[in-house]
Amino acid sequence: MKIDDLRLVINTHLDKEEYRDALETCTMLAAEHASEMTSDDVFKKGLCHLRLDEDAEAVKCFNKTLEEEPDNVMALTNMGTCLYNMGKTDEAFKVFSRVIKQNKSAFPPWYFISLHYMKVFSDTGNQEAMEKMVNALRQVVSLAPDVGGFPLHDPNKDVDYRIETFLAVHSDIREMSAEELTTL
Repeated sequence: MKIDDLRLVINTHLDKEEYRDALETCTMLAAEHASEMTSDDVFKKGLCHLRLDEDAEAVKCFNKTLEEEPDNVMALTNMGTCLYNMGKTDEAFKVFSRVIKQNKSAFPPWYFISLHYMKVFSDTGNQEAMEKMVNALRQVVSLAPDVGGFPLHDPNKDVDYRIETFLAVHSDIREMSAEELTTL
């Protein structure tokens, strides 16, 4: 199959959220057209792995993408997400800091930073962690005020009100496990 046809099939599967099928097509593309693969092809393979909860494989793809495009914010963000999911929070923070330096309007890194500090506060009761969590949440709300489904989403309210409401609703945050925190 021609490389352009394979790319079209991959994009179609990704649009339909058919990540296993997209990954199989990415593998076919790599086998048949290895010398013609672009960093975008590798990125899409990493995205498939990420969506299939195959974080270690996704990191390999995002690293390969970053070899050719070291400033690719999406590859960095997704790599940081994978590292966070794998429990490598120090590495994830380094990646998220890099993303924030390159793109101050990227909200996913701030979201993961807020989750991290939520967990630290939950585990230790450390007030500094609570303050850092609130500051990170403030960044998320200011950068993505109308992201549907986000727990702080209410564009008719100011940022502080939304954060206070979130914390009031989740007053049991100290007792929550890491898994529970990530579902907030």
